[in-house]
Amino acid sequence: MAKKGSQSTSDDITKMSGLLLSGATMLGDICPDCKVPLFKKGNDIFCPKCERKAVYARSDKEISAIQQIYSQNELQELLRDIVLGKINYITQKLAGEEKLSEIKHLSEILDVLITVLIKIKKI
Repeated sequence: MAKKGSQSTSDDITKMSGLLLSGATMLGDICPDCKVPLFKKGNDIFCPKCERKAVYARSDKEISAIQQIYSQNELQELLRDIVLGKINYITQKLAGEEKLSEIKHLSEILDVLITVLIKIKKI
């Protein structure tokens, strides 16, 4: 019976083999987090284990700019998830509501949330 760690390693190797067969290139650099070789496919450089993009920086200034972009993206993703959760919540309440005044109120909230979601996606 294979140990969990060896199964994970086997899965990683299978995934990397599949990437190579699909035309990806294994790079000489490794992921700073999990120490797996980075891959390049098209213009994307990524870690097949972490499933995160890799970005090369030449200076501290470049690193700061990249960190700021990723922080903004993470915030945008968090806001999107929160708004989607609220839209689901309001939709469920709306489905069970019979009072017209409450339906109108919930619909107005839903309209605002959808507008916010559209604005988040445009950022």
